[in-house]
Amino acid sequence: MDGDAPHDWVSAAWSMLDDRSRGMLALRDQGQVLESIGEAHGLTRERARQLIHAAEGHLVDLMDLARPAWREEVLAPFSAAVAVSDTELAEILPDADGVARRALLRRLDLKEPQTWAGRLRRVWTHYPEALDDSLRQLMTLAPFRAEELRDRAAALGIPACIPLEEIAVAPRGPLTRGLGGTWLRRSAKHRDAAYLWLADEGQPRRAEVVAPAIGAGSARALKEALRRDDRFRQIRPEGTWALSEWPAAESSQHTNALDVMVAVLRRSGALTKQALFSLTAKEYPVSYSRLQQCLISDQLGMTADGSIDLAENGAIPMEEREPRRPKSIAADGDTIGIRLKIDANTLRGSGIVVHPWLTWRFGLRLAPMTRVFTLPNGSGELVARRMTSGAQISSLRPHVRSAGMHEGCEIAILFHLKTNTATIRHTCKPGASCGVG
Repeated sequence: MDGDAPHDWVSAAWSMLDDRSRGMLALRDQGQVLESIGEAHGLTRERARQLIHAAEGHLVDLMDLARPAWREEVLAPFSAAVAVSDTELAEILPDADGVARRALLRRLDLKEPQTWAGRLRRVWTHYPEALDDSLRQLMTLAPFRAEELRDRAAALGIPACIPLEEIAVAPRGPLTRGLGGTWLRRSAKHRDAAYLWLADEGQPRRAEVVAPAIGAGSARALKEALRRDDRFRQIRPEGTWALSEWPAAESSQHTNALDVMVAVLRRSGALTKQALFSLTAKEYPVSYSRLQQCLISDQLGMTADGSIDLAENGAIPMEEREPRRPKSIAADGDTIGIRLKIDANTLRGSGIVVHPWLTWRFGLRLAPMTRVFTLPNGSGELVARRMTSGAQISSLRPHVRSAGMHEGCEIAILFHLKTNTATIRHTCKPGASCGVG
């Protein structure tokens, strides 16, 4: 048998078993319990167990004669992966219906892992505890955007053969799906949804705006939930909600996360995104979205093989992809308009956090980048800045004070891209409570 073609090893060994042994192994492969298998053959549960064990042992002995190195060949993929698909193992142990192959795998102490979705069929692991630990660790990192689940799993070494989507949202699973296909923890559904929504908005919002956007029933209940979650902070006195990881308006353009990421690349050279994020987070724990923001830095870039390295080493900088344009920004050709409400930060002279779509449309697709817009009649200029941590325009305080506006007034800013000019308009209706004519 040693000279047989590969596709004959398993089938030849299988054919040497008697009909009853093959039948009992087939029932076991279908997931039937020992009691039902014994009843089908007029045997007790214990006798069925003994015969199945003996049949598997006979099959192993036959394979040892046919292919002495088959164990090493089967176990080799598990040295690099916590789980391997039955399809991949079928290339090593070809078997038309798979019954004999799976009997051999069980005798090597390989298991189909138990998860929140029950037993995973056609996936095998030599380290069920390690796989379980990785899956539990993955779930603690939620929430995720729709496309992030697989990326985060890969960074933890969870192979693509694991049906994450099925496991995560099983009735006993820890996650549920949110609007837009997001992955949210069942125990923190609305808080997780608010976190992802605010991260996409890129600027503080009131709970009354956040709640309907994420499908939360009550803005009041959402406020109470956000107060108990240290991922959020409330900006006083206007009452908007921001992410704690966002820097203050006066923060420098280079964040600690970026500095650490650059230091990691200097030490280690080019890395995959998963490896870079993992090493950076070990030194400076921040969210996945914050690490993702750092990738638009002009200090970083992508190599020909898709790794990330320093731009000074020849890596090509990675421009920001177009974000979703919010309803608060209007576009008409080369004229872009935004509406703002004057708040305490504006009156203090702070820079204004804006949605990153605005700076993307200005052509600021790496960080740091700036674009200057001249105001009419020599009244100054507005500077738009894109940093890895967010997008801003410069202080509006001089223009607000010169127009006699105060807190609560609403303004519109029109940016004219062809001429690099901007105009600021007071948009409160005549006779409104703001008191400006």
